Amino acid sequence: MNLTDYDKALLNGDHGEAARIGMSILTELGKSMETEKMISVSMVHDDSAWYSGLAALEFAEHLVELGGKFCVPTSLNSCLMDLEKWQEQRFDPELYAIHKRIEKAHTSLGASASWTCAPYFAGFVPRFGEQIAWAESNATNYVNSIIGARTERYAGLLDLCAGVTGRVPYRGLHCPENRKAEVLLKLEGFKDDDFLDDAIYDMLGYVHGEIVGDRIGAMEGLPLNCKIDGLKRFSATSASSGGVGLFHLIGLTPEAHTREMAFQNEKPKEVVLVTPERLRESEERMSNSTPKEINLVTVGCPHLSHAECESLLKAFAGRKVNSSMEFWAFTNRCNKQHMEKNGMYEALRRCGVKIYTDGCPMSSQFDKWNFSGIMSNSGKFSTYCFSYSGIKPVYGSLEDCVETAVAGKMHRSVKSWH
Repeated sequence: MNLTDYDKALLNGDHGEAARIGMSILTELGKSMETEKMISVSMVHDDSAWYSGLAALEFAEHLVELGGKFCVPTSLNSCLMDLEKWQEQRFDPELYAIHKRIEKAHTSLGASASWTCAPYFAGFVPRFGEQIAWAESNATNYVNSIIGARTERYAGLLDLCAGVTGRVPYRGLHCPENRKAEVLLKLEGFKDDDFLDDAIYDMLGYVHGEIVGDRIGAMEGLPLNCKIDGLKRFSATSASSGGVGLFHLIGLTPEAHTREMAFQNEKPKEVVLVTPERLRESEERMSNSTPKEINLVTVGCPHLSHAECESLLKAFAGRKVNSSMEFWAFTNRCNKQHMEKNGMYEALRRCGVKIYTDGCPMSSQFDKWNFSGIMSNSGKFSTYCFSYSGIKPVYGSLEDCVETAVAGKMHRSVKSWH
């Protein structure tokens, strides 16, 4: 590899032992992938705070013991629980104690206690073309695709290494030539009104991921007035049904003003028609159409934006969650504080909605609640839920979720593309 003087100084330990360890790991990664050089990144999204065993925690604590500090702005991804309401969520004290260690280690390194899987809605917004090192599948997919920043899909520990060094191997989606589309997905048979339903963006994302896998796709035919929350849902679901780290929406996203721009003046390697029938078939795979009952409705995967919380409150229209149901809504701390100031937080609580921050609905203690049926408006949650809970969830729009919670039984409206 062509290492700069700064790279060599990091490897020599001139900037501390923690930075030396991080740089040695990143350099070996680069060499194994025949990367020519390292590049600087301007921010990091840290997913190593998601607890999956003691190894990641102890690595972070080791970096702290060595005096390590993040040298670029670093946001923290969601953890397993709401760090203030963990008892209400029925988490064990032992797991909470581990999370306090995680919090101490990562904030000691210099991370901002954002605790969100949607940092782009919490003040951490890179610029177009900015080189960054983000982890978490929906977050990387969103900033690559919707904003046009440059990041690989970084895994845990590598994000810590990037944070203490500010350097990463120049490869993959950091490189412009690797960002061109390969597969063209053409929408056919849809009506303008179909795109007014927020659920269609989850379903289009699910189909997109199914078709492209880990390739880069460009979808053609979406209206130009898509709301940003719809694009977020497309991003999260496509990164769950497929290994998508970047997608293009022709006429919408910054690297796809035209089809030629998306494909960098090359022809698509594959062209696939996406029809309402294809959406219906995919929805049958993603959603449980015959649940015995529903006793949990959960929304906020990824974390709800302020606009989505406004839509949630509007959908309840003063009604309350049925006594047989739980309704959980997950958002970030910044949005919660904003809602506390403008009265939305208490208004939703009066409707029976339990609002959580920090954690993720997928890490909920399902076994301690004895839920028999779950409903969500998240394509990502619906894709992953069974592996976490053993329950295949029902997918529905935000309005479907609210109507189900109020009635105490499943309600699913007929979609215009059905």
